[in-house]
Amino acid sequence: MKKPRSDSKLKSLPVERQEQIIAWANTPKSEECVGGLAFALEQLKSDGLTVSMSTLADFVSWWRLQQRFSRAASRAEEIAEMLRQQSPDMSPEKVRSVAQSVFTLEAVDAGDAETYVNLEHLQLKRESAETKARLEQEKLVISRQRLVLSKAWSQLQRIREQGLTDANKDGVQALLAEFEALGVK
Repeated sequence: MKKPRSDSKLKSLPVERQEQIIAWANTPKSEECVGGLAFALEQLKSDGLTVSMSTLADFVSWWRLQQRFSRAASRAEEIAEMLRQQSPDMSPEKVRSVAQSVFTLEAVDAGDAETYVNLEHLQLKRESAETKARLEQEKLVISRQRLVLSKAWSQLQRIREQGLTDANKDGVQALLAEFEALGVK
């Protein structure tokens, strides 16, 4: 079995425990306390959890980024809810687009340009996934249409083989010509 990565030790802890680690990391330096990451590292070690300073620093950065994302998501959801209430005729896509813009602006406002770039990549991936899903749906519709057309083509071929009356011959011939023009055989 693979040994878990040391940074995942901290990220997989319960939220309350993670909050305690952050509180330790935010402890100011004083005559009695080394403060900051060094203090958090000491506390973790005394609790039997040994990690490196860089692992702890990465965890603290990750935690703070998660908090920024959480605040940005809350703000975006507040705006979306306000739009739904005040502009009920606004399309869900437009509401989502405005909320996404608010989320992105909140994250950028936190002063993290890398976060902005990552958010834009996530947005592009989401849009790409939506486009791919829409294209797959369209392919299904086209496949169903082809199946219907194919069945109709077969029926028309059968009618043609069995013989036509003068009354329906012209209509059936026109349909057959249209099917052939569509490439249905």
